[in-house]
Amino acid sequence: MQIITDILQYDKKPCAATIGSFDGVHKGHLSMLGELRIAAAKKNLPLMVVTFATHPRRLFNSDTAPFMLTPVSDKIKKLEAAGVDICVLLDFNSEMASMSAMQFMREVLVEHLGVKLLAVGYDHHFGKPVPGEGIDQYITYGKELGVEVFGTRPFIVDNMAVSSSAVRRALSSGDVGLAASLLGRNYSLSGSVVHGAGIGRVLGFPTANISLADEWLMLPLDGVYETVVVIDDATYQGVMNIGVKPTVSGKERTLEVHIIGFEGDIYGGDITVQFVRRLRGEQNFDNINALRFQIEVDIARVKRGI
Repeated sequence: MQIITDILQYDKKPCAATIGSFDGVHKGHLSMLGELRIAAAKKNLPLMVVTFATHPRRLFNSDTAPFMLTPVSDKIKKLEAAGVDICVLLDFNSEMASMSAMQFMREVLVEHLGVKLLAVGYDHHFGKPVPGEGIDQYITYGKELGVEVFGTRPFIVDNMAVSSSAVRRALSSGDVGLAASLLGRNYSLSGSVVHGAGIGRVLGFPTANISLADEWLMLPLDGVYETVVVIDDATYQGVMNIGVKPTVSGKERTLEVHIIGFEGDIYGGDITVQFVRRLRGEQNFDNINALRFQIEVDIARVKRGI
């Protein structure tokens, strides 16, 4: 897959494209890319995705809580796996945010990228917001610019249209099972293993403390989760706690995972945690022994699949 980071240096050629943040590269995105791939093949055009190096939401509200579903590097890998030929990473800034949809289509999509066929998601809008502007207007603009524009259908899972926002809502409620259904895979977080307070080891259940690779990645609702842990391409069952550990700390939010059956030193190494299900919320136990017993129960549930 060709990756374009400077459209001014790009030698444009006719292509079929779609535009969006593609955060999560979920089932809805994959369905849309499938529709576009078929349409592009009929016209013998390469498939292009126009996306952003930085999510537009961060420009408009830098104080927002972490919300990203995938780092840019993972998004690129997933787009390539989906059969995208060209990925354009735009540097979204205030100048671009001020462009009208017509201006964006003319100056970016047509003049710099050579778009001849444009797919627009069923709920997607681009350019400076204009009340009532949508796919009908984009089709009209396309006719003026020599671009065929068509809208794609929503992809439905569990009677809901799949979207990045729907995935975020599922994660914010701790429903990682629903998030997986919408994404087409378990939601995951990656980072490096760092030293913690060592409380897990004292309890008899050593944990890997994770420093996220991207501070903007969204965390599921605080609680205890069954996970799959990936270390150097090997997978293990795990029990992960997200929260402030009220029984022993009650202050800083941490990500800690007990890796079942793993022995070894992984400090400083890379780790990926895939969320399978939420076992329970965080609890403030009366004493350390009560906490230790509950951890034993959590681990037993994961091992036995109950």
